[in-house]
Amino acid sequence: MLRSGRRQFIVALAWWSLCSAMLIGVGTQPAAAGPVASFDDVEFWVGTGSNRAVVAIEWLTGTTERTTLAWGFRWDGAATGQTLLNAVVTADPRLFAKSGGFGGGLGSSLYGLGYDDGDGAFALDDGTTFNEAGIAQVSGPADLAKAVDPADYYNEGWFRGFWNYGYSHNNPFAGGSWTASQVGMSSRALQDGDWESWAYHPAVNQAGFQQFADNPFAAPAPPIVGSADFNGDGVVDSADFLAWQRGYGIAAGAEPNQGDANGDGAVDAADLQWWRDAFGQTTAAPAMSSAAAVPEPTALGLALAALVATAVCQRINRTHGTLAWKHPTR
Repeated sequence: MLRSGRRQFIVALAWWSLCSAMLIGVGTQPAAAGPVASFDDVEFWVGTGSNRAVVAIEWLTGTTERTTLAWGFRWDGAATGQTLLNAVVTADPRLFAKSGGFGGGLGSSLYGLGYDDGDGAFALDDGTTFNEAGIAQVSGPADLAKAVDPADYYNEGWFRGFWNYGYSHNNPFAGGSWTASQVGMSSRALQDGDWESWAYHPAVNQAGFQQFADNPFAAPAPPIVGSADFNGDGVVDSADFLAWQRGYGIAAGAEPNQGDANGDGAVDAADLQWWRDAFGQTTAAPAMSSAAAVPEPTALGLALAALVATAVCQRINRTHGTLAWKHPTR
């Protein structure tokens, strides 16, 4: 009786999440962990080495919402701001960057930054093609492109709005202060203990050059093979069920954020069982599948899931145009 009630609750909650997402979009702000006030608060670290730096990216200024995320970078030897940003974008399957060499002798320039809402698909309405690392190199300035999915975060600009680049050699949230970089990211030498800031401002004016990332939250680590936390937000819940439904039917090459929990490259009923067994857990590793713990999904339930997944996939194929899929860290 208790198991039956739990099953009904899970199905009802997941169905509500799916319907809500299809009607109003998946959330209004990036998934994030706790606030970042020091290096110790950062959860997503990239690279190895004795030196450390943190980059904070702010999509929406003047708000206390979780629109600023922070990542950490470790290295030895020489590194630049571009080394850091490229490493972070490559490592995080939800992060995307559009850049180019328009900075002249001052170094490369950043035109756009995007963050996927967790469904594993990211696209811009100008047809930009991102490579597998999530980076698009363009030949000239870029302005006005938008994310196809309104639930994704993306801002770009050069003449109409821009990403202000700043740094601090000391913690800007504990007595240090931001300084606007006078060179592009490929020309700024990174130092141990540095903080980097990318903050978007909707107009090219003096206020924009004084805008730096504030109220940062820790970017969540990406999902890994062997977890039903498909969107990497630290909990297995209805949002992960939605990710599974969107990926349902992929027969080979599926990634964890598409609903592949067991790492076999397919999104199927076996992955749904992992999700059901792990529902409500806050740890990364799900419990092993057990028929005694939760009843097997009924044929009707699987058929319904397949039907909805097909409809969602068809909707995505019709509206997203050029999709960018990235491989999470395994």
